[in-house]
Amino acid sequence: QMAERNRVRWEGRGLHTGGFCAAEVSGSDLPGLRFTFPDEASFPVEEAIASGDGRGSTLSFPNGITIRTVEHLFSALAGIGIWNAEIRIEGGEVPALDGSSGDFARALLSFERDAAGKVQPLRIDAPVSVRDPRKGASVVALPAEHFGVTCVIDYPGTWIGVQAFTSERMDRKAYLEEIAQARTFCLESEIEALRRAGLGRGGSLENTLVIGPEGPLNPEALAWPNGCVRHKVLDLIGDLALLGRPIAAHLLAFRSGHALHLSLVSRLKRILKSPNRETRR
Repeated sequence: QMAERNRVRWEGRGLHTGGFCAAEVSGSDLPGLRFTFPDEASFPVEEAIASGDGRGSTLSFPNGITIRTVEHLFSALAGIGIWNAEIRIEGGEVPALDGSSGDFARALLSFERDAAGKVQPLRIDAPVSVRDPRKGASVVALPAEHFGVTCVIDYPGTWIGVQAFTSERMDRKAYLEEIAQARTFCLESEIEALRRAGLGRGGSLENTLVIGPEGPLNPEALAWPNGCVRHKVLDLIGDLALLGRPIAAHLLAFRSGHALHLSLVSRLKRILKSPNRETRR
């Protein structure tokens, strides 16, 4: 990783491709979070089509390029409060690094404060919710003055069990101290199926907390006893950042995953575009 004023670069392996990839973030005079490609095409993140599954969030751009596993980098950008930046990705995936957003977030602290820009947070005047009844999963955004989050995960019959985390005000300090170091996790019993699906080829005990029947196989990767739910909060913050701006809301997430987070994002985008937007506070 190298850092200079308003430009940072990370290199490593992709969690799913297993190949070399790199991410570079530099300050931008243009508003918003923009992806720039070798063909000089440049798109704001909100112009990408986002899709998610149990293993990450993927962005598909109008020029046909797709970039996988963007959630940890975007979590760090939102967590540190950087909303004006140009992003370049090599290798089609954001590097996994240690499986958390800690390395991204710490390097982004070197950015000038003006990288936060004058972006206005999205404010909502009524709850916005999405549900997946088959999984008993839901995410609700409640109107609030600041961004906060409450998250519950439930992995019945596993060491993870039920875990909960809440923060009334998830600001930069809270993000760095309570969320950024929480690593990606998976159940040992899922690894075989992941590999068969061609996923997780770059996964290792260095970048993934692996949970066996008796507990973590690599306990040193667990920064907190409830590290799994904290990582889910990390993912939620990253997926919400695909709005391209902060949101003033308290998020309630229950058994949620990337697909549900992104369906909330698309509902919030519709609110942003609604013609009577000006009448909202």
